[in-house]
Amino acid sequence: MPKSIVIAALLLAGGAAALHAQTDYYMRLGVTGASTLVHDQIVSELDARQSLAPTLVLGGSLRVMPRYGLGLEAALTSGGYSREENGISTRIGTLRTLAVLLNLDGPLFGPLRWRAGVGTMSYLPSDDAGIFLSGGTTRWLVGAGVDYRRRAFSRWDLLASARYDYHTFTTDALRARNFGGVQQISRIGVSVGFARGTR
Repeated sequence: MPKSIVIAALLLAGGAAALHAQTDYYMRLGVTGASTLVHDQIVSELDARQSLAPTLVLGGSLRVMPRYGLGLEAALTSGGYSREENGISTRIGTLRTLAVLLNLDGPLFGPLRWRAGVGTMSYLPSDDAGIFLSGGTTRWLVGAGVDYRRRAFSRWDLLASARYDYHTFTTDALRARNFGGVQQISRIGVSVGFARGTR
């Protein structure tokens, strides 16, 4: 994990005790869909795709100005991925991803808030095979989203979120096969959960 993300996490953790009244914590469960990992049609049309993946999101933020927050969000997905060639799909295995995003959030209107940031995306395959023959990979990531938040209990708010993120994708195994290009990956996720804090 890049040093900048680690430093941000330590700053958030260290400041949480001193700024407890200005700190938000949240947890969400949802699902994430992603565009094609690899598309190749040199000999025959071949795609490597991820399935819709259940997603767990954990995050926190510190209020840095009256209406804005600086936060760290981690999203873990776990689902299958498959190879499709000439219309025949073959499941390859389980693919987990871990996205860590340092972000800024602010108000839109009413109970809606925007969130945007930068971070990393790590691919964690269950087996070293196929496009992950040499193991997983970590890429830079940019993301944005919208949160809807309403008071549900005395100390907890209901939180519904939509997220979009983007990164490029390649692996050592692909480069070893002279697959020189990088694939542009877009992901969309929706989730619901609970938040506790000042907003």
